[in-house]
This record gives sequence, C-alpha cells and structure tokens, in this order.
Amino acid sequence: MLDAALLKRALQVPMALEDGEEFTDVVTDSRAIVPGCLFVALKGEKFDGHRFVAQALEDGARAAVVSEVPEGVAADRCVVVPDTLTAYQQIASRYRLDKKGLTVIAITGSNGKTSTKDCIAAVLGERYRVIKTQANFNNEIGLPKTLLTIREDTEMAVVEMGMRGLGQIRAMKHIAYPDAAVITNVGDTHLELLGSLENIAKAKSEILEDFTPKNHAFLNGDDPRVSVMETGAAVHTYGIDSDADVKAVEISADGLRTVFTYRSRITGATQKVQLPLIGRHNVMNALAAVAVGEVYGVPDAAIARGLENLKMTGMRQEILHFGPVTVINDAYNASPASMEAALRTLGDVVKSQGKGRAIAVLADMLELGAHSQSGHAQVGTWCSQYGVTELVCYGPESRFMAEAAQKAGVPVHYAQDRGEAARVLARLVRPDDVVLLKGSHGMEVFKLIDEVFRKGDAAC
Repeated sequence: MLDAALLKRALQVPMALEDGEEFTDVVTDSRAIVPGCLFVALKGEKFDGHRFVAQALEDGARAAVVSEVPEGVAADRCVVVPDTLTAYQQIASRYRLDKKGLTVIAITGSNGKTSTKDCIAAVLGERYRVIKTQANFNNEIGLPKTLLTIREDTEMAVVEMGMRGLGQIRAMKHIAYPDAAVITNVGDTHLELLGSLENIAKAKSEILEDFTPKNHAFLNGDDPRVSVMETGAAVHTYGIDSDADVKAVEISADGLRTVFTYRSRITGATQKVQLPLIGRHNVMNALAAVAVGEVYGVPDAAIARGLENLKMTGMRQEILHFGPVTVINDAYNASPASMEAALRTLGDVVKSQGKGRAIAVLADMLELGAHSQSGHAQVGTWCSQYGVTELVCYGPESRFMAEAAQKAGVPVHYAQDRGEAARVLARLVRPDDVVLLKGSHGMEVFKLIDEVFRKGDAAC
C-alpha cells in the first residue's frame, strides 16, 4: 500500500498528510492524473512540473511533491522536499523495500538489455507473478516508475538499468536493491561519454557491488570483460563459446525462428528451445533467461515454453511483412556490436528463405566519440562479410560506412537524409527482399516503415 505513512518514512520531511491517507498511483505527467494519485513535480532543463501542480490537484491528485509551494496552491496538499527527483526515487525505493517476499532482478549491459529483460520476464512468468520495465524506462526516472508498478501480489520484478557515466548504475542499485543482477556484455555504446571499454566495464560492474553469497550474478561467459568481473554473489555464467554453466550446444535457423539446445550445470538438464527470434545474439539473451529461471526454480520444460511464447518490446528485431517483402525493424538503437549482430541476422534470414536480396538500411551510431569513424567503417566492412546485397545509409557519420562498404564491393546508396533514403529504398525494394532497418534512435530509421511500406511507395 502506498500511503502517507510510507511517504513519511521515505522522505523524512514534515507534511500535513494523515498516516491513513492512501494514494492510487504516483504520477509525474500532469496529463496522466488519476483520482487519488500523488503528483511528483519533476523539474528539468526544458520542463517544470511545478507549473502544473494546481491543475493536477484540481484534476483529482490527492497531494503533490514539490521543491516549493506554487503560488495559489494549498500548502497542506504539498510535500516540500529539497529535490523532487530524489524524492521520487526515495518513494519508489521505500515502496520496493516494503514488499516482503519480492525478488528484484536487475539487468545491465551495453547491448541486449531490453531483449534479455523480455526473455527473463517470459521465463519467470511461467511460475511467478512478474512485472518488468516497460519500453526502455531504464534511467533515473524510468526505474522508479517501474518499481511503483509493483502490486501486492507481485513476486518478481525484472528491471533494466542503463547508464551514461560512472556512478549511475551504483545510484540506481541503491534505488532498486536488486537480489540478482545480469550483465549482458560490454561494448562501445556510450564510448564517447566514458572514454574506454575499460571504463564501460567498470561502470557496468557497479551493479555487482556489495553483493553477498545470498545474491546471484548472471554473467556472459563469452564476454572477456564480463566473465572476469568480481563479486561476492553466487556466480552463474551463460554462453555459446565458453565453458559456461548454461551453454548452447546446438543452434540452427528455422525460418524466422532459432532452434537451440542447452546443457546446464545448474540443473543437469538438456533442453531444446524453439525461440521465435533470429540470430546468435538472441540465443545469448535467451541463455541468460535460462540461467535465471533455473536458479529461481522454473522447470526446464517451462523455461522452454516461456521462451517459445515470448513477446518482445517494440523495435527490437520486430519482423514485419509487407506483401512479399520482409522487414526487420531493429531501429531502436545501434552500436557496432549490435550492428554486427543485426547484419548477421539479415544474412541468416535471406539464407533461410532461399531467395531474395539482403538490403540494409543503416544510419549513424551516435555517442561513439573518437571511435566514430572506425566504428562506422567497420560496419561497412561487415556489410560485405555478411552478404548485404544493397546498402542504403544516411547521416554524416555513415559516409565512413558507405566508403568502407563500397571498397569491399557492396553496392552503396548514400543519402543526405532520411527523406532521400526513403525514396531510394522505395525504388530499390523488390518482392522477396529482406530489409534491415537499424540506427541510433535519434536517426529515426523506424519512420521508414510508414514512409515507404505502409504508405505503399515501395515498388513491390
């Protein structure tokens, strides 16, 4: 129950609210007010929730958390705190800690957090009542938002933790107090902000701090920077190439599915899984879920069933069909590692269907800093390695990708912007083609779905 008594324990500030007053929800968006909720007036560089406190209370909010009482607002309906974001986090943390018997699984890593979260939630859902991070709400605002969706009957919470600098994972760990952690990998995402892969590894490993043998750490055994991370937790590894605790021993493509068999030292089981996703990287994500499921008592047959019925968060390898054309919408974000995985998957799909061309539509990978030129050039080389038939790319950094791909013999169509890329793609695509869409979220590659395929401009 979220009530005034919890608020007092969490915030430790004077307030006029009576202990018995309950809140139906905690809301930070004034457009989403529900009767009886608590409105938290967050403040940022381009917004200030204090402007909407009066309207929120008028619309039915029971009280508001503010850093100062806005003019014309009843002071007894306001809880004044030094910083409203910190207060939001404190409320969520206290709410989580009050849920006795709840287990929190936290996931971090450079790539694959959201897909791994979906896999783990699907597996645990075979035995437990589970909530998970929605979309990619994995920052200092999104994490509290997720924790506050925990209900009285919730048994497992699966949460993502993203970061853009040292210390941020540590801070989020002290909000969620996870019982277990999963680290998917260490890659070049946010390289511009942290300067080196060693710093990225250091930032990710913060999630393992202060763990004891009562906790569990699930580590990617195939990643040399992850597999050696030190922790006081009980460690369980998963992988394909390494001698991991949970290891995939047979992997094959079956249309738009991947069939694999894993062997486990955790339970001693050997289990076949039909994963409704394509690509080796998704097998790795699934293996993390297998390890988590086994440690928390989900039977191996139920683990396989959960993975076979998996529903993914949008724009993560979303397979779409427009007549005879297949589109792989993997356009939520991009780094060199995830670009390579997506290109490998594109080649696998074309090979599996036995006809058509592999068309890659790629845009800039942001936040690579000094490594941007080499990172984009590497992707261009991979286009040749993984059998891309036609490359369409746009963005200032993608010119390095275009140059490398062209040098490697791939036909390249470099566009000045997304609009030009849409026109090129519409002319280029033919029946049976498989089209990969990928780039950093800010490049809005996903909009090509509406601009080319749903609009009906494609020649197919």
